[in-house]
Amino acid sequence: MISPAQKFLQKHYAQKERNTDNLRAINAYEMMLAKLNNDRIRLKKFQSTEAKIELKKQLIPEYMDWINGVLESDNAQQDDVFMRLMVWMIDTKQFELAYPLAEHALKHNWVTPDEYQRKTATLITEELANTTLAQISNKQTVNADVLLKFAELVADKDMFDQVRAKLNKAIGYVLKETQPEQALGYLKRALELDESSGVKTAIKELEKALNKAES
Repeated sequence: MISPAQKFLQKHYAQKERNTDNLRAINAYEMMLAKLNNDRIRLKKFQSTEAKIELKKQLIPEYMDWINGVLESDNAQQDDVFMRLMVWMIDTKQFELAYPLAEHALKHNWVTPDEYQRKTATLITEELANTTLAQISNKQTVNADVLLKFAELVADKDMFDQVRAKLNKAIGYVLKETQPEQALGYLKRALELDESSGVKTAIKELEKALNKAES
């Protein structure tokens, strides 16, 4: 459990520029990296993805003072703690929580930690799409509005067509029941971007349903 004093210092030093004139900020960042490394070791002890997600949910609040410090100060220095927590938030289906982190990371052209081996916009888009499609597969409710915000955020970012297709597919599936016409547009765009996106059946079903509704 983090004490109130530790929470205050987290937020305070997250707002500071890390340089030779501010060694305390450097030390605070290194302490956060060390905590993150220890927490990642804890995660690696689990083989179960579900167990890892549950632990991430428990751990995320312990970093929020640091995250909020970065966001409130608009700190532009690359922050790997921040970047990894952004991914954890998406993994744990906390899309609204992750959105300002994604916005900040893209604004400042931050890069992803090495093992992800993807550009930031690609990582955000693919993680979001994969998590959403898994939720749909498990018949879980997904907030369409936040997906659309993410889609707008990455609209002008360079990425593989297959990745953007996956996000369009996810949005199309989420909108299918409530906004079928819009859903059809997203699914058709997914097909344009990637012939192998797996949306042809859904497109046919939606077109059939819409034609029936009009007749």
